[in-house]
Amino acid sequence: MKKIFTIVLLLAVMGGAMAQNQGTKEYVSALITFADTTMLPQDTLNKYGVMLQTRSGRMANALIDATKYHAFLNANLVERVQPSTRVFLREEQLSGSCSGKCKHHQAGREDVRTDLIPHSDILNDEAKGWYLGFYLGGTNNRMDVEKARTSGTWYADRGVDFEAVVGYQFNQWFGIRSGLGVLTKNYITDLDVAFVDNTSTYRTFYRDTYLQLPLLADLSVGGEDVRIHFLAGGYCAYWLAQWRHGYVYVADDPRPFMGDAYSFVKNYDNRFDAGLAGGIGLSLRVNPHFQLHFEGDYYHGLVSTAKTPYKSFNRTWTFGMGMTYHF
Repeated sequence: MKKIFTIVLLLAVMGGAMAQNQGTKEYVSALITFADTTMLPQDTLNKYGVMLQTRSGRMANALIDATKYHAFLNANLVERVQPSTRVFLREEQLSGSCSGKCKHHQAGREDVRTDLIPHSDILNDEAKGWYLGFYLGGTNNRMDVEKARTSGTWYADRGVDFEAVVGYQFNQWFGIRSGLGVLTKNYITDLDVAFVDNTSTYRTFYRDTYLQLPLLADLSVGGEDVRIHFLAGGYCAYWLAQWRHGYVYVADDPRPFMGDAYSFVKNYDNRFDAGLAGGIGLSLRVNPHFQLHFEGDYYHGLVSTAKTPYKSFNRTWTFGMGMTYHF
């Protein structure tokens, strides 16, 4: 009895769905990008059941006959097709009256309304959404020393930078970006050490590794495929490790010695770092989902790496390239 009841219920649901869709036709709502500014001939559009709803420049919103959708894709008639949803429409829903700002194109016997919308609105809708990616490059860091334990000279040194990024694009020109990166903020010192009878200079190489989290606003200008990005915001970081090579010191002990790994001194070293960040970049769209990036950023530390009374701040440039995937 239960099986009979289940079958009757399924038939009723199927019958209701068939009744609802009777006299309707399935279409794919899509955003089409033409290969150039010339629209496809009307007979070609009719052949694949393509009905333009709105058109601006190279891009148009369209309804495509679902039964001919894959054939239209395989024909490679346009540069890009981005489907959004499936819709069921009756024949009378495809026709519309014309106001002063619209045109009509004949698609078979049906009158198709094509209201013109700004090209920027279409691009903004296309640009919205989340993206993930990575950056790989190098760093150039120097130590800005306001008060040191001993006199000497500080030099910039190079390092490496790797960052996993996540961002959200609100429209074509504005978005926000964050991520988590591992980078080295290296530098070199020539420090003067005073002995009883003379003063000697000793060189030391410092290799500082940080885990860094930036938060940046992304303002961009340019075209659909090539854009220039201006970045501004801040960052926070944690000092993971330090390797020293050369003559180094333990706390305030003036005696030089050779060393590599460094053990942080709680009363002297400040392992938290934070500051301002900014940069400029160039993005190239490879396809609708992937973009290639070239970028240079600057991180201006506002927290001293040494505790009171000593003060020293990281000044870090990063240069690199990366790839992002846009959903």
